[in-house]
Amino acid sequence: MKIKLSFSFLILIAIIIGGCAVYYPPPPIPPPPDVTEVSPNVRIGIAEKLESLTFMSNDDLDIWDQNGRLMASNYSGRHWRVRLADATSINLKYRLLYREVSNRSEAENLVANLENYGYSAVIKQVKKRKFQSGQFETTFLYNIFFEPFFDSEYEARQYQQSISDRFFTTILPFFDSRPGGKVILINEDTGEYFQSPGLIRVRGNLFTVRVMVGQGFHFEREVERTYRKQLEFWIDRFGMLTVVNEIPFEVYLKGVVGSEMSSEFPLEALKAQAVAARSYTLARIDKQHRLSPFDLCDEVHCHVYGGRDKETARVNEAVDRTRGQVLMYNDIICETFYAGVCGGHSENNENAWDGESQVYLRGKLDSRLSDSFPEGYLESDSHVRQWIESSPDVYCNTTRTQVPESLNYTRKYFRWSVRYSKEELSNIIADRTGEYIGSLIEIIPLERGVSGRLKKIEIRGTRRTIIIEKELEIRRVLSRNYLYSSCFVVDRDRNDFIINGAGWGHGVGMCQTGAAMMALEGFNYRDILYHYYTNSKLVKIY
Repeated sequence: MKIKLSFSFLILIAIIIGGCAVYYPPPPIPPPPDVTEVSPNVRIGIAEKLESLTFMSNDDLDIWDQNGRLMASNYSGRHWRVRLADATSINLKYRLLYREVSNRSEAENLVANLENYGYSAVIKQVKKRKFQSGQFETTFLYNIFFEPFFDSEYEARQYQQSISDRFFTTILPFFDSRPGGKVILINEDTGEYFQSPGLIRVRGNLFTVRVMVGQGFHFEREVERTYRKQLEFWIDRFGMLTVVNEIPFEVYLKGVVGSEMSSEFPLEALKAQAVAARSYTLARIDKQHRLSPFDLCDEVHCHVYGGRDKETARVNEAVDRTRGQVLMYNDIICETFYAGVCGGHSENNENAWDGESQVYLRGKLDSRLSDSFPEGYLESDSHVRQWIESSPDVYCNTTRTQVPESLNYTRKYFRWSVRYSKEELSNIIADRTGEYIGSLIEIIPLERGVSGRLKKIEIRGTRRTIIIEKELEIRRVLSRNYLYSSCFVVDRDRNDFIINGAGWGHGVGMCQTGAAMMALEGFNYRDILYHYYTNSKLVKIY
């Protein structure tokens, strides 16, 4: 029997609906008088689903409750603990979104048309945070939802399928109440404490917090990080503690560039990274984590953000010298994805995840050569094997020449190999999919993208056969901590399975290692950006 499995992340893009509880930013508090960085603020989730948290402050604090009321000013204390009391969680519900429009009358006309067809619909006003005129501004739109709502995603999908021949809809989660409980902030030096329903925030100079990074990947670990400006402590929808760092956008980018790329990389590569990170953030700011009290997380899902510790003179220069610069296509900011090592060929965005193809995210040979492979060349298993077994003259191939010390680590990602016993890999697949396939017999490639990355595989076992789709899910299912990439071939050696592969990451957009190598060859950051994001235009928007 064949069972189709597809790892679907719940894309939390939906819903800031009128009448439903959603995480809005708390009331603004006055800026400190010494702020010189004129930049819109962003809200970054640095920890989630915690029972409690300890942190240190290097200076006195201002402490605010959820209503923006100042509870303490210039309060001394270095060692702090945050815990929750009487916290309650909430359950998600689901609706089918039909349309999103900008004015009420258009929304009412659409609802009337649906009612003429015998369908019940409701209008909800949506509050969204968009980047406009150099600032993040609140805008209001109108969402038309089919009625009723559903208690599970499965029920919503069943109804969606029943009307799919007539209407295209999107399933969106929401919650109709807020989590309950109190946040308690304890000064561990004195024992004094402050409490507030739902939220406490503190403003100071620097905060030191221990957080988990790289969760689920091969680089997962606990680290100590230092954050600037302001921390917020929320009761999240799970009834647990979420920590948010609110910070000026350009300052945030310095913590991103130094986390996503080695600060020892050439300056022109760091400048390209700064533009890519700025563009991606502004393009995605309202599309991710809409059910969380922050704009973006600090992990690879959004950007890796290491706080102040990742700021260096070179990183700061790269961000400052490209201030306000983004890539645009047709007057829209580009979603400038990037990955560590493309392995010699980048990938089309629609082959990596769901969504419309973008002309500035086309897979291409990572080389100075104008000629690429014939169309579909790396979609062939035999050609992919030859490709992986070769050492092509491409930018990100750091094995072919002497490179600075900062680039030595990339060599293990350009071409790599992992070996599993049959029993070990069978157990990994069972643990990662929840399906017992028996003893693994074969892994069969079914579809590849233009870079040779697998889009679909068939896994045959003695008990059953399953289908796995999407590059990240394929990497997840075949490893305890994700394979480096989905560009690989599988061989057998008696009782062992050997996976030989190329690259690290999804391969869409800029190859960070290739960018560094281009910079070493004398290309500037504009050259690098236009090489990886074809048809885009560099624009200064503030």
